[in-house]
Amino acid sequence: MTAAEEYLARVSRGLAGMDRRVREDILRELRAHLADAVADGGEPAVAARLEPPEALAARYKELYGYGKPFRALFVAVAVALAVPTLPLLLFAGYGSTVAFGVALAFLAVLAAYLILVALKAGSTAGLSAGAGACVARFVTLAAFEASAGGIVPDASSLILFIGVSGVLLAIGFLPGHAKEKWKPRDVSL
Repeated sequence: MTAAEEYLARVSRGLAGMDRRVREDILRELRAHLADAVADGGEPAVAARLEPPEALAARYKELYGYGKPFRALFVAVAVALAVPTLPLLLFAGYGSTVAFGVALAFLAVLAAYLILVALKAGSTAGLSAGAGACVARFVTLAAFEASAGGIVPDASSLILFIGVSGVLLAIGFLPGHAKEKWKPRDVSL
């Protein structure tokens, strides 16, 4: 395997998660650029001037984002983490301390996950994951209120529930938006 082929293979691995068509276009363009550069200056000289493939792949991923399957996976994980953020262990006979402790722990994990998604995949993916988590919390609450009742004892608890669910949207959106706005743009590739 030549140095150019190895470089392209490493870039391709770094582009994992992107839309297949976008990834193929990027690799085709890089392959043509490398072939032209090698024809002009020889492979060793070109290899010495190349940006690290992981850094190049990260910049492309930041520019074009993740593909739909990965964004759907981000939402699915957020939905799965959102369900146990309600004190469902109350229905299993555990005390309120344990049930609310577990729910708060899952809420902290969900918030950290949403921040990570927003920072790594962008504000749109983070907002989608936050919206999925918010909707999952409402659906779970409605299902348990309809079947067993008793998770939300009064109006102030319902207001707190709605507020926390709304904050999940902000947690999913704001870190990625701030990163996008505050990061200096590098337009060279």
